[in-house]
Amino acid sequence: MLRKIILGLCFLFCIISSPAFADSAPITEQEAKEVEAFFDDYINAANTYQEDLMERYTKDADIKRVVIKPNGTKETVDIPMDRYKKELKRGKTTAKLVKYTNKYLNRKLEKLSESTFKLKAKRFPMKDKKGLDAEFTIVKTPDGYKISEEKMETTVQRFLSEKN
Repeated sequence: MLRKIILGLCFLFCIISSPAFADSAPITEQEAKEVEAFFDDYINAANTYQEDLMERYTKDADIKRVVIKPNGTKETVDIPMDRYKKELKRGKTTAKLVKYTNKYLNRKLEKLSESTFKLKAKRFPMKDKKGLDAEFTIVKTPDGYKISEEKMETTVQRFLSEKN
């Protein structure tokens, strides 16, 4: 009997502490406007290939690409910030020529802590109709909002062969 009570309490504790039951911190209308404005500015900077795009990231931002393999499985690849900067610089000319852009729709904003927000959206790369999941952790710093983590799905397979 005691064993059933202990198991029941453990089960109850797991349910109560589960992220599905945890509420995120309440986000104010002002915070939502500020984070959305920052994200809109980021999208504009990325889609217009602005030189100062990297200033919208923290120095040690965590960049991840979730590669969707041809068989439908997914593999996450961590990309060091130095490599990310080089790739952006290298691909900028070609992207500009073809006018490559991304749209972010169905945005959902959540406050994780006093100065940390999670923005989830569907990313629609140029001519893509289906969309890919994208997730950004945005932090409020003394220099304004910055992206501290970026995680995006992609079908670009070369990320798998160019792992660290």
